[in-house]
Order: sequence, then C-alpha cells, then structure tokens
Amino acid sequence: MAVYKFRVTFEEYDDVHRDIEIRSTQTFEDLNNCIQEAVKFDNKHDASFYMSDDNWMKGQEITLNKNPNKDVPLMKKSRLCDFIIDPHQKIYYVYDFENNWTFFIELIKIVVDDDKQAVYPRCIRATLDRKST
Repeated sequence: MAVYKFRVTFEEYDDVHRDIEIRSTQTFEDLNNCIQEAVKFDNKHDASFYMSDDNWMKGQEITLNKNPNKDVPLMKKSRLCDFIIDPHQKIYYVYDFENNWTFFIELIKIVVDDDKQAVYPRCIRATLDRKST
C-alpha cells in the first residue's frame, strides 16, 4: 500500500509548514482532521479541498459538508488515491470560509508502507520558521 507524504504550508506564511503522511486509501476527511490537529485548529468550521494545477488554480472541489446547491464530493466518501493523478499533486485547502484560512498542500513523496505498526495519518514534522528546518 502506498503512503503519501504531503507538505502543508500556510498561504500567508510559507516558512511555516507541516509534513503529513497518510495512506493513499484514506479519505480527505482523514487528511482534514490531521491538518486540523497539526495546526491546532478546533475543527468546528467548514472546509474544502480543491485539486489544483502547478499554478494553484482551483479545480475539483471536495467538501466537508454537503452544500444543497452543489454536486460536490464529500471528504468522508473521497479516497485520496481516487483524486491524486500527479506524483507532485497540488491541493488548495480552505478552512473556515469566514476567516479564510488557506493552505497549499503538495505531494512531495510516495513511499511503500512497510511499517505495519504505523498509525496514519500522522504529522511527522512541524516547522515554524526557516531557522528550525
């Protein structure tokens, strides 16, 4: 089974990031929850992922909660492997649309899961500034 390693970066603070590992068969909801925990957010607001191109242009939306006006896949029903088409896939993530917390997520590595004891998803690195890298 493949494990995706993502780098999650705040849009406004590119020197602050989290590296997250997650199985390819896990859902966007799993990724959402891991990001929430890694950045110490309360996970009380709506959120959406947008599959993106190399220029961070928003593409297919995957949302946390169903919008009756849109036919958009739900995070809890959407496996990562069904949407990842590029080994360097970029994903735009917005949390709390009122405050507009925006993150850039980039797939930086795909590895074979050879650690059967590992629990995924997991944050494996948290960087607060360039001095701590």
